[in-house]
Amino acid sequence: MREAAPATSRPEPAFGRRRPAPGPFRRVLRCAPGAGPEAGKYRYLLEVALAPGPHPRLMVIGKNPSTASASRSDPTLGKAEAWARRRGFGSLALVNLFALRSPYPRDLNAVPYGEAVGEENDAFIREAARRADRAVAAWGNPNGVDEGRYARRIAGAAALLKGRDVHVAGMTKKGHPRHGLGWNSRGEACPAPAELAALPIRAGAPPRRGRR
Repeated sequence: MREAAPATSRPEPAFGRRRPAPGPFRRVLRCAPGAGPEAGKYRYLLEVALAPGPHPRLMVIGKNPSTASASRSDPTLGKAEAWARRRGFGSLALVNLFALRSPYPRDLNAVPYGEAVGEENDAFIREAARRADRAVAAWGNPNGVDEGRYARRIAGAAALLKGRDVHVAGMTKKGHPRHGLGWNSRGEACPAPAELAALPIRAGAPPRRGRR
């Protein structure tokens, strides 16, 4: 009597187990400053690729950086990335009115104005605006920042963006562009009010100061 051939071992089916779907394409292109003592104090630019190959580029201007970095996201960055991805943008460049890092906007009052803005911030905003296909203002209400300081910086940013279209994803009741944390899946970017996109700043004149 011939012996039966030994049964080949087969892996048991992994019922109920699903291989996790790959996440969306994401690659940090640039985070400035990337190293050195200023890296923990300031963030001038965080640029993220959201799709391979050439796609429209989005620039978002927030209030000030919190915790997001080249190796770590935060809620604002996550919302902005999702919003941009759903609308077909291939990259996101996030800049801010103030480059000083803090999760608490009122901390911007504790240092001199220039220190809160950051020495290289204007140059990075200009560069991002030059390269972007669309610019969206998203700095929200002051939320603790001195209102005079806030108005002064908004005027300065408007001067940097003069000559190009600036959009918003809605406005707050206080008349500021809706913050990125308040963006939702249905909120489309619409042109910013004229007084936001182009404040009347004469060449060489100092920015207007708001009420303190």
